[in-house]
This record gives sequence, C-alpha cells and structure tokens, in this order.
Amino acid sequence: MNTIDEFCVRCKRKMRVAKVGQEVVELTAKDGKPYKLMTGDVLRCPECDYEVVSRFGKVTAMHEEGFDEKVAELRRLGIGLLEVT
Repeated sequence: MNTIDEFCVRCKRKMRVAKVGQEVVELTAKDGKPYKLMTGDVLRCPECDYEVVSRFGKVTAMHEEGFDEKVAELRRLGIGLLEVT
C-alpha cells in the first residue's frame, strides 16, 4: 500500500489533516467565473500552522446543467467554500 505524505517546506514537519471534505471551486483566471467544483483535504503544519488543500478526489461538478446554481447555493450557505484561481 502506498501512502502519500506531505511535508512543510518551512518547518520540515509532516503535515496533518485538519479538515476532510473541503469544497473548492476553481475559478477561471481570465474572468473569475466558476470552472469546476471539487473536494479535498486541508492539511496543516503542526509547527507553523501553514495550510494547503490536497488529496483531491474526482471533480464533483463542472459546466453541467445546474452548475452555476450549485456554486451559488454553496456560497449562500456559507459552508466554507474556498475559491481559487
């Protein structure tokens, strides 16, 4: 079984899972419109508290019918949607 370990470049410590199931919407760089929705895990360095989102599963939504409405609903609910470019 292969395991994936992530390490903090600053502290050289193994990062730990801080949150499982972080919803992330990737925005297009050109106009900032939602492009795809995916879920990953937030990893945190136990030394400096630096955080990254990694370990993404499959894309959960992408330009399908109702995509814009799904993103709008997640924004409205305020569940910690992370928007990235």
